[in-house]
Amino acid sequence: MLNFNHTPLIRLLTPFLVGILSSVYFQLNKEALLIGLSTTILLLLFFYIFSNLNASFKYRWLFGSCLNIVLWTAGALLCNLQYYPSANTQLVTSSATTLVIGTVNKPTTESPNSIKVNVLLKGVKNHQKWKPITIETLLYLEKDSSSKSLNLGDLLVFEAKLKETSPPSNPDEFNYKRYLSYHKINYQAYLTGNNWKKLKATETFSIASFSNQIRLSLINNLKEKGLEPKELAVASALILGYKDNIDPDLKNAYSSAGAMHVLAVSGLHVGVIFLIFSQLLSFLTKLKHGIYIKSVLIVLILWMYAITTGLSPSVMRAATMFSFIIVAKAVNRNSNIYNTLAASAFLLLLINPLLIMEVGFQLSYLAVLGIVMIQPWINNWFTFNNWLPRKIWEISAVSIAAQITTSPLGLLYFHQFPNYFLLSNLIVIPLAISILCIGITTLCFSSIPLVGDFLGLILNYLVKALNFSVSYIDKIPYSLTSDVKFNVLDTWLIYLFIVCTLLLVAYRKFKYLLIGSLLLSTFLILNLVFSYGTNNNKKLIVYNINKHTAIGFIDKSNNFILGNTELISDEHKLLFHVQNYWINNAAKPYQSIDIMTIENKPPSGNLFRCGNYFQFYNTRLAVINHHYKSSSNLTKLEVDYLIVSKEYKGNLLELTQFFNFKKLIFDSSCGFYQLKKWISEATQMSLPYFDIKQQGAFEVEL
Repeated sequence: MLNFNHTPLIRLLTPFLVGILSSVYFQLNKEALLIGLSTTILLLLFFYIFSNLNASFKYRWLFGSCLNIVLWTAGALLCNLQYYPSANTQLVTSSATTLVIGTVNKPTTESPNSIKVNVLLKGVKNHQKWKPITIETLLYLEKDSSSKSLNLGDLLVFEAKLKETSPPSNPDEFNYKRYLSYHKINYQAYLTGNNWKKLKATETFSIASFSNQIRLSLINNLKEKGLEPKELAVASALILGYKDNIDPDLKNAYSSAGAMHVLAVSGLHVGVIFLIFSQLLSFLTKLKHGIYIKSVLIVLILWMYAITTGLSPSVMRAATMFSFIIVAKAVNRNSNIYNTLAASAFLLLLINPLLIMEVGFQLSYLAVLGIVMIQPWINNWFTFNNWLPRKIWEISAVSIAAQITTSPLGLLYFHQFPNYFLLSNLIVIPLAISILCIGITTLCFSSIPLVGDFLGLILNYLVKALNFSVSYIDKIPYSLTSDVKFNVLDTWLIYLFIVCTLLLVAYRKFKYLLIGSLLLSTFLILNLVFSYGTNNNKKLIVYNINKHTAIGFIDKSNNFILGNTELISDEHKLLFHVQNYWINNAAKPYQSIDIMTIENKPPSGNLFRCGNYFQFYNTRLAVINHHYKSSSNLTKLEVDYLIVSKEYKGNLLELTQFFNFKKLIFDSSCGFYQLKKWISEATQMSLPYFDIKQQGAFEVEL
């Protein structure tokens, strides 16, 4: 069990972490933090000079308090300097167009319509003078041969007005703006081929560029050995950490089967590399100072592997942790695993404090903590004399321990739980280790024709077996519990319950049973209250999904989505914008209604349709698109909401002649010039209107 008296680094890491999180959620004043840090450092120096005060038990708490304040302010200040945009961003956002120069600092990503490029800006031309600037931004380049050929380190010049990333415009939608801000990106722009130019290719050395070149070269080696496309994509992810080419359906299968962790190079992969080379280099221990030579070589190999796989947070954490363990063993010191984890986290967060907001970083550390703290206890539940049952149970114990500590976070971020994670890990982990070993061997011997080709053939079949196993498990009924409502409060309650359970097992004290029971009861009561509240849900919502009509009707647990044909057929785009909202309203899987077709069949007992006219309980609305036809009937149609889409080509005066309405709603399919014209007309006629594109989703509780 964790003993804080033996883990001083955890006690030092805690205030540092709190400081980082304080700066993320509250924009603290930099000057005040700097003054606070300087003052407390001077106080620490005072205690150091007058060591008799520090030695006195009566005053020792003062030294501890000052040290905690120093760590808190250091974490907050370090995060503040990296997280919040600098004042010089006005140089590239104030005018209509600005000439900017910058370098590509991450591998490009290709999408169906554009090339996504991360650019570190170096200078901006302002009033005919170049001024230095350091801002990371995201560019979407028109797809052509020039944009496809960009590499890390290339120097670009472009003319654009950078726009601040838009916040989510639908309730509970994934906050892409906040996600980018955790990667120090706050601005973006779209450029056509005429608005940018590559000045020169990369000439200076950078670790990121070097890493990317090596990785692409090794992937090409695997391709030359005859790996099929799907197998090559998975092998590239599992061995080299390159996940861009994995088929989306296959990626979903890995996620549903609870095997997604093998596709992200992490502690499992680094641990295998460590064990392989520990055995291969064991002969060095017989030499004088051989233990030091072996330790240095293994550390170098681990970091070479980390660089090759792209220096992701998970592999950096694992490489750092193993490096601490190797060094501790080399100097004959028994390293405490908790101190080692804290030291690796401390080092990584000093380099980039915003890593704490990375989902992979959080899950990685929690998985290791679960394995270290819980796995030995679970492993002792059963004992087996035979090798095979013992190994099966050991893998199962590791899987259960990791799931206990990571599943609350998985439910919070992904709202799903893989029900057959035990079965998948029993198959996936041995296959993944085999693929990693054979893959590295294949790359080492790829230049030897027959040997390299034979190893490539074995690797292809191993990956094919892995893909088949994962896909098969994914297709088993009830393989995945999805759309689970789980919020931040639920996550904290469950984690505190897990901590109380561990303390109860370790110390057998009644107070932990009592506190744990209260936490679990609170969690259950809150979810019962939520279930009762959603039983009476009656909501009308017009979503903001760019270039599309999207109208939702939530009737208790029933969920209807009214949209144009293109949106209804693009499930991925639809769910990206609205799935979290549906989950948080306990709405069942949706039923789609195509507004582009005319039908009078009522979708539900409380939702009636007649062409483009709908009644939901006592609320009436009409959708004005190309099916709309004016009527010679002198009686105006009474509706609550009149929703206008891009297909309508008339003016608002015509609509007022045939409808009485409470509010006019321009949906997100409308074009810029259409909206400008209609808003001008609505303003002149004093018509109440709502612009979905500018104001976000329109939601009404009935």
